[in-house]
Amino acid sequence: MEKYTGIILAGGKSQRMGTDKGLLPLKGKPFISHIYEAMKPIIGDNIVVVSSNADYDALGYTRIEDLIADKGPVGGLYTALKQSKTKFNLVLSVDVPLVSTELLQWLVDKHEDSFMLTQVQVEEKASPLIGVYDRSMRILLGEHLAGNQLKLRGVINEVNHQTLTVPEKWSAQVQNINTEEDYKKIV
Repeated sequence: MEKYTGIILAGGKSQRMGTDKGLLPLKGKPFISHIYEAMKPIIGDNIVVVSSNADYDALGYTRIEDLIADKGPVGGLYTALKQSKTKFNLVLSVDVPLVSTELLQWLVDKHEDSFMLTQVQVEEKASPLIGVYDRSMRILLGEHLAGNQLKLRGVINEVNHQTLTVPEKWSAQVQNINTEEDYKKIV
């Protein structure tokens, strides 16, 4: 059985960008393809995309829709972890197209099984949507959803987690591309 499931959260409204970020082109391919290809050498094809946008289906990826719509990353993670069959899950948001297999392998290698979650950080900014999540986190995520507590950091603060500082050589890979200005800097 596979040890990891790859999860790409692509369900955001992309209000700051004005269009679905995952489908924005970068070097001839959509953001999501860069992320998928960075995950694949580690995960294989056990990768799901959480999104209600059927346009992703044309790329041939496995897509699942949020069980509870419009609940942000907490809802997307809950949906994905509920469907996951593996204890460990490599989770990425669709707005980190610069991420590399090397960085993801480092994250997976550094994750300690005793932690419910391992996230990365650059300088003082933690990035919980570049992380390894234990499948059992779905229970706490479900409780937060039921109470309409949608701040992912609130969930994280309730569990035993680790935060890894990304080595400088990879620090640019974790930047979120959320605005047109961010996008113009990388194309």
